[in-house]
Parts: sequence; C-alpha cells; structure tokens
Amino acid sequence: MRDTSAVAFDVYGTLIDPIGIAGEIDRTLAGGRGQELAALWRSKQLEYSFRLTVMHAYQDFRWVTDRALRFAAASLEVELADEAARHLIDCYDRLPAFPDAVPALAAIRAQGHRPSVFSNGSPDMIARLLDHSGLGDYVDQRVSVDAVRQFKPAPAAYQHAARSLGVPVGEVTLVSCNAFDVVGANAAGMRTVWVNRTGTAYDTIGAPPDATITGLADLRDVLRNH
Repeated sequence: MRDTSAVAFDVYGTLIDPIGIAGEIDRTLAGGRGQELAALWRSKQLEYSFRLTVMHAYQDFRWVTDRALRFAAASLEVELADEAARHLIDCYDRLPAFPDAVPALAAIRAQGHRPSVFSNGSPDMIARLLDHSGLGDYVDQRVSVDAVRQFKPAPAAYQHAARSLGVPVGEVTLVSCNAFDVVGANAAGMRTVWVNRTGTAYDTIGAPPDATITGLADLRDVLRNH
C-alpha cells in the first residue's frame, strides 16, 4: 500500500460503536434485550441500505435507521411505542466512539495526513455524532453518500468521496471495519485498511485489503511503513 495524505474513515463500526446503544435500549424498553436488539438493528440497517440502492429507491440513513429499529423490535417481539422509537433514534446520534478513535486520528494528523470521514450516514447524523463524540475536532472533511443517493458499496459513492476530497480515487485510503465497504472501495480503486476488531473472516468476494489491523492504534505504523 503506498502512502497517501487522504485518509477516509468509515464512521459506524470503525470510529463509532453502533452496539453501544444496547444499554439505552435496556433502559428504554421493557425486556428490550439490548445487545440482541442492537445487533439485529445494525444488521437490518445495512441490509435495507443495500436493497434500497439496488432498487434505486434511496431513502436517507435516518429513515433507514428508523425502519430497521422497528423491524428489530417486531422480530424480537419487543413492544416499541413511537415515543420510545424517537428517543432511540435520537440516541443513535450520541453513540460512543471507540476508545482508540481519537488517539488514532490525532496520531495520523501529526504524520501529515488529512483524516476525513466517509459514511452512509446522512449529513445531520454525521455532524451530531462527531460533535457529541469529540471526533469532529480531528476530522478535516465530512463526506456523506447522501449527495449521490446511493449507499456504499455502490461505486458512485466512492467516486463521490474522492471528488469531495479533491484527489484521484486511487490516492484515497479507506479505513473501515466493514468488509463490504473494503471490498467496494477496492473495486472502485481506493487503497484500503480493514479494521478487524473481532477476528472474523474476510469476505470471499473481491480483492483483499491492502492492510489489516486489529485496532486503530496500529494505523499510524501501517501508513508510515507502506
């Protein structure tokens, strides 16, 4: 992997922990089964984003997040009143950052890189998340797929990110925990770093990542050594 100054971070699962809402689910919903519901919510959120893109029926990520929450609650037979749903959606804008996120962003900025975020999240969701978590102080640009109305891993999303960052697509390094995102970025011509926090197997379609790390603390060395 060759060095590049444009380093784009995925948000959900890479910098921000979407399962971190589990405790709030347990506090909000009787018998909420927080961990289980949070995981199903996240899984369905991704599935819906893929399906809407293929169907050319784009809805923004807040809409997707709301519908995925309602599906997860119904599937687990957890009662979800509208007020509780609105509260949990609001809490999605206050998800916690992973402990290694701020140190990693600060470290690569010190190396001379330009860290940005590139997310399926809508612009308002990204703004609230970064401001609440404190990550916004370390990010140069915030890129949302909302402008092209196609979710990752659609090629148009990665091309939009490169244009927004003002560099050729091959000079962007995407850092993501989501294998589908890494596969999509590779297919679009980006350099990639896969953050494999959980030791899972990599996808069996597409090219492998240019580098694999187990946490963001290793990113500085990867960028320096390649």
